[in-house]
Amino acid sequence: MHKGTRLTSFISRSIRSLCFLAAVTATWAQAQNFPDKPLSLVLGFPPGGATDSSMRAVADELSKVLGQGVVVDNRPGAGGAIATQYVVGARADGYTLLTAGLQLATGPHLNKVPYNPLKDLTMIGQLGNVPVLLLAKGDSTIQSAADIVALAASRGNGVSIASGGVGTTGHFGSLILGNALKFKTVHVPFKGGTPGLQALASGDVDLMFDQMSGSMQGLIQAGKVRVVAVMQNTRLAALPNVKSAREFGVLLDAPLQGWQGLAVRSGTPDAVVQKLRAAWITAVNSAAVKTKAEQLGIELDTAKSSEAFQKFYLAEYDRWGTFIKNNQITAQ
Repeated sequence: MHKGTRLTSFISRSIRSLCFLAAVTATWAQAQNFPDKPLSLVLGFPPGGATDSSMRAVADELSKVLGQGVVVDNRPGAGGAIATQYVVGARADGYTLLTAGLQLATGPHLNKVPYNPLKDLTMIGQLGNVPVLLLAKGDSTIQSAADIVALAASRGNGVSIASGGVGTTGHFGSLILGNALKFKTVHVPFKGGTPGLQALASGDVDLMFDQMSGSMQGLIQAGKVRVVAVMQNTRLAALPNVKSAREFGVLLDAPLQGWQGLAVRSGTPDAVVQKLRAAWITAVNSAAVKTKAEQLGIELDTAKSSEAFQKFYLAEYDRWGTFIKNNQITAQ
């Protein structure tokens, strides 16, 4: 090789090495100073629901731990895909956080999404599992699964069951109930849990499946809505007088639950991920978050490592993907 060519090649390699070193140094410095500005916590749900209520409590505590504001950014729509796409499209620097939940395991099976949910997200930590409740109008006489079967038989055209939308735990609950009791259900999807609850309270639908929320608590306290069962085979500590699915007359292979946690875009520096993980653990174990979780009936499960939470997410992705396929659920 010509001497001049070798020299040029050496200089080129040296420049590339220096650029790489500079980039690594800059990333390290950013990680060490993280966070030095406010963070954004993106939610794929409208304000007022169960996830919004719990994650706002977490955001307040994260702000205290990190020393920077954590601003809740509601971006509902497309089964959570709008919020997820926004986070995946942001810089991988840890400043744009995503509320992780069941929508990350179900949404991609229902809608074509411009990202890879299995590769583009890194789980930080879990808050807990969110039981799904079976609800009836406040003055309803339903006390057991047999009562629902009798109602369906008397109607002939099925029992109407509201949910917060296609592909939600409420939608899945209507299918699970109909399959278990072998009767026809008429799924009535709403754009969120609150309008569905209002329809239930006014008698426009017979039943509803939903997770606990502030709006639901208000309707329960006012006697307009009644919880008749929790969709798991053991009673819920937060609602000790409410029958389990088994006691109600429905046997479940696995509990119907939502779950909540925190994720960031993959590629976020490991040092930043670890800082977020440490802050998350402190925040979710605070008295304020524990109190809010208890009010919403969330069963805290904060012990999972980031790796264990990632594994849990992948298992949920497979589980609900199979359920959606077997029940031929499609987005509307």
